[in-house]
Amino acid sequence: MSPLPYLVLALILLLINLFALIRPQPPRFNMVIDLAVMFLVPLVLAPLLENMANLVPIASQIIAVIFVLPILYLLDFNLRENVHHTQVFTRGKGERNTTQIFASLIIALLVVMLIAPVVNRPVLLFTGISLALYLLVVLLETLFTIPRRPFATNTVLRRIIVGTTGSTRMLLTSQAWVKMHSQLSFTVPWAQVTPQKIILSGGNTNVEISFTPPLAGESRLRLQVSALDPRGLIQINQLLEPLNLHIIPRAKYAEWLAMKYLEQTGSGVISTINLPSQALMRPNRGIEYLESRAYQPGDMLRDIDWKHTLKLSQLIVREYQEANEQAAIIAANLSVTDAEAADNLAFNLITTALTLARENIPTALAAYNHENVVINTNIIEPMELLRQALSLLREIRVVEFADRYLEPSDIAKIRWNIRQLQQADSEPAQRLLDILNFEHRSIEQFARTHPATLALLSATRQVTAPAMILLVSQLNHDAEAILVTAEKLAKMRFTTLPIESV
Repeated sequence: MSPLPYLVLALILLLINLFALIRPQPPRFNMVIDLAVMFLVPLVLAPLLENMANLVPIASQIIAVIFVLPILYLLDFNLRENVHHTQVFTRGKGERNTTQIFASLIIALLVVMLIAPVVNRPVLLFTGISLALYLLVVLLETLFTIPRRPFATNTVLRRIIVGTTGSTRMLLTSQAWVKMHSQLSFTVPWAQVTPQKIILSGGNTNVEISFTPPLAGESRLRLQVSALDPRGLIQINQLLEPLNLHIIPRAKYAEWLAMKYLEQTGSGVISTINLPSQALMRPNRGIEYLESRAYQPGDMLRDIDWKHTLKLSQLIVREYQEANEQAAIIAANLSVTDAEAADNLAFNLITTALTLARENIPTALAAYNHENVVINTNIIEPMELLRQALSLLREIRVVEFADRYLEPSDIAKIRWNIRQLQQADSEPAQRLLDILNFEHRSIEQFARTHPATLALLSATRQVTAPAMILLVSQLNHDAEAILVTAEKLAKMRFTTLPIESV
């Protein structure tokens, strides 16, 4: 019933709507269909009404626009549905921003209203005016139902040690009269909020906060709340401060524990130097395997190693010792690359010394930096061990190394490659062998004079094997020296154990 161009247009719109009914599409696609129907259907209806009802052109165009006004309801519905699928982005502090959806609607409106005079179709102009009135009403509703700063929360005070994880509950209050789809995120990466996406309406909502502060972390955590109005046209961004942290350095906490131990222990601690001889007088055997040896009169039958006895055709017994019979050496590298590493080093040094003191394990102390050996002691009593460890905190230095320390060389792999290349006669293999031999000699020479090697060798001369070497180090300048020296000390029954940060 319409002229040919409008007939084709009407059929295309019909097919698109049938496709959307048969296969439901995302809300954004449906919004495009709504706008297409709203702007194009009046072009079809206006000539039809003018021919059938003998109306003047202006009247037929106004009636055609009235016929498509229900499309605004579908557009409004799809706008509300689209909010559920929208990713909220934070873009400011306490600001209102228009979204991409709103910008797209404005652009479509302006394009249609600019085209209307060019193609001489006032019906497009009337349709654009109706859409503009709808958007104006929506904006006014948003202004009156959503305050400038719609969210509020209480501030929680917490004390926490650097590197530990804490959690708390926050009460988030919304003063808006409508439901707002919101995204919550902290401005620092070490704090998290659960849930991150939430619908906030008038009233209070509980959310969980977890945080693991670094040494240089902010004390007042800021929470970014980004919320969309029910139609997703306006985004509100607001910063809240729900948490005020008093961040305690790990070194400070460890130092407090050590001082507390020294105050409570006083002078009544049994010297660890006499502990091994006292332990040997105990009637019960130890719990840690030490070594296998030939049977001696007086050994208990339950200690006989029958497997090795049958293999060697002589009685072999397993020797055990108590955990605190084995001595320990604390080896500390006092050169670090930043304040965070210095705090971790101080914490590990004090807690290791405190643990050994409380377990009454005979311990020696060896400390070094990138230049020389700082201290090397014999086995000392627990209280003196703690005092020495506390005094070393003042010797920790943050150093900007000229060289970049990456992964240390794998000494065992280099030696294996050298052995393999020694069996080859080709010229390329010999060249590679020369390079590996040079690297191996350089590492050995570097390790031989390094302060870490000197400190460890000096300490092991004063402690009877077997013993445990507890390494407190960032493994920067001393990594290769430690690998080479630990391999040699292992043959002398000294076990090196790095103390990892917790």
